[in-house]
Amino acid sequence: MNFEIGIFSLGEVVPDPVTHTRPDNRQRLRDIIEQAEAAERAGLTVMGVGENHGTDVVAASPVVLLSAIAGRTHLMRLTTAVSVLTAGDPVRLYEQTAMLDNISGGRAEMIVGRGASQRVLRALGLEQEDHDAQFEEKLLQLLRVRETNPVTLVGPLPQQGVELDLQPRPLQPCLPIWLGTSGTPASVARAGALGLPLALLRTHGPFAEAVPVVAAYRSALESSGRDAGTPVSLNVPGFVARTPAQARELSHPYFAAGARSHGPVHPADPRWSREEYDRECAPAGTLVVGDVDEVVDKIVAQQRALGHERLLLRMDAGGVPHHLALESITLLGAEVVPRVRAVLG
Repeated sequence: MNFEIGIFSLGEVVPDPVTHTRPDNRQRLRDIIEQAEAAERAGLTVMGVGENHGTDVVAASPVVLLSAIAGRTHLMRLTTAVSVLTAGDPVRLYEQTAMLDNISGGRAEMIVGRGASQRVLRALGLEQEDHDAQFEEKLLQLLRVRETNPVTLVGPLPQQGVELDLQPRPLQPCLPIWLGTSGTPASVARAGALGLPLALLRTHGPFAEAVPVVAAYRSALESSGRDAGTPVSLNVPGFVARTPAQARELSHPYFAAGARSHGPVHPADPRWSREEYDRECAPAGTLVVGDVDEVVDKIVAQQRALGHERLLLRMDAGGVPHHLALESITLLGAEVVPRVRAVLG
């Protein structure tokens, strides 16, 4: 099978829990671009950048950062992970991603989701909105502009009845749009009913909890008459080192808070004790953390349980230092990926 393995970043800029220093914003952007370059050199096939807003992140516009990465890479797929559609404009997101597709030579994708922090929603004046209804309305409009051009924009979002010829068109015949979810039944059913690929974001907890989520998605595809082979992506925190002890010791201070949420670390975030963290790294946990042997075994076991076609690992959660992230990415691509592909075929 063609099992894809890549990485994604949420662009956190937070004080280092070990050194207590805070990275420079400009340097953090350069670090993420370098991590993408290292990932492609190591044979990884996907790079994702998530959207967030505020003083503790640098990825307010993932497409801008992915465009910079496009200029430094040649083969890997480039995806938002995720674009917060609830707080955005679906037409502009499509136009920007179509531009990225042209810049990158046909490598652009997007994962769209509802998620945004209450702080961000409040700042955008969306705190009191019906987020689910608003997300569905914007998602359907995004799909319309993908399928039809010129497109007549209807409904309360833009001016009613305005026709636009959206240019440039993507190089790909159908720009990939994945639906991102943490596993809520409504979003899983929506992805299946629309026939959209599912990007399942998990941060912690027993991995077995993901199995019925994907089963429900497959069932929704079937009951809606959609293609049963529509792909699933698993997006989880991960870290690889030379020994199991080293992997846990190096990553624990950062993942203890940062991997537990989809956004940056906050002082009030609950932190894993080392015992709790070790359980998350164990075979039954969600985190893909360990030495090469452990990570290979876990990736294979998770894939056999879910049957997913893509794995994206968040390897800089909680502000993992750049040099450690680079070492982990290199190990993942050079030593983990070939063995996983040999086992899965």
